[in-house]
Amino acid sequence: MLDRMDTGAAGGTASTAPWLVLGFLLGVAVLTLVGLAAWALRNRSRTRPEAAADPDAGVVDDLPGFLESPPGARPRVGPATGWASLSPSPPPAAPAGAAPSGSGTALVLGGMALAALVLLGAAAALAAAGGSSADAPTTTTPSAAALDALDARLAFGGIVLEQRAVGVTAAYPRLEISSDGGNAAAHLELPTFNCLAAEAPEDPVAAGCSRTAPEYADLGSPRLRIERDGDGWAVSGRFRTELHPNGGPAEPTGRAYELRVTVLPAGEQDEEGWRPAEAVLELGPGRAGSVDGEVSVRRSGD
Repeated sequence: MLDRMDTGAAGGTASTAPWLVLGFLLGVAVLTLVGLAAWALRNRSRTRPEAAADPDAGVVDDLPGFLESPPGARPRVGPATGWASLSPSPPPAAPAGAAPSGSGTALVLGGMALAALVLLGAAAALAAAGGSSADAPTTTTPSAAALDALDARLAFGGIVLEQRAVGVTAAYPRLEISSDGGNAAAHLELPTFNCLAAEAPEDPVAAGCSRTAPEYADLGSPRLRIERDGDGWAVSGRFRTELHPNGGPAEPTGRAYELRVTVLPAGEQDEEGWRPAEAVLELGPGRAGSVDGEVSVRRSGD
């Protein structure tokens, strides 16, 4: 059984943390750009007075040359003048103290590139955070304080896991549920059979079905949901199964079953707090009832 307040607080913290990281990174990027812009403006203001100190610096009077060789006239070559220079005249020297051309633009572009990298990193962090919470339950659950402790051991009749070209794969689920009022856990066992039938037979051995490797799954809070359902409980969750080969580690099957189980009281409570119960398991469109005569009881604090 889950505590809505605790679950909500934990979910709120998990969903807020990535945005706090993004806000911090955006603040760093903005401060970096502002600092670069201020630095560029201060350097420009330092170079302007020196460049404007001597307005006539570097200016050459071309009036004598114009009078000596007006446009259209053949240039004179003599002993005094020597050979005319064919190389281009050197560019005028930059004023002392002037900053190299384009340095401010390069600085701004570098700052923009840095900000882009910061934003890309923040986007990747948000994507990772979103990916890590993909399997979180999307439905709210009752507060643990509103539910009593629950222990249940349930056995069910046959239910179809998969339709085959010829026959079906049937399972006969067994489910154990335990909750202390705050945390809940469930253990699922699926003995499976391949049957040449249109539906799961009541007795797979008598029907001549072939036994296959059983599947197992464990699920706990908060993905295991337990809710009040009238006088009983509704238990639901997505169980990812695995195989337990002899002498080897567990092997995931790659299959997951969305189960919903309804448990209702069906008798008086004994001295140890146990009472008979009736249960129904739903898997897709299939339904299976609890088996009479087997361990199929529940215990609660009421």
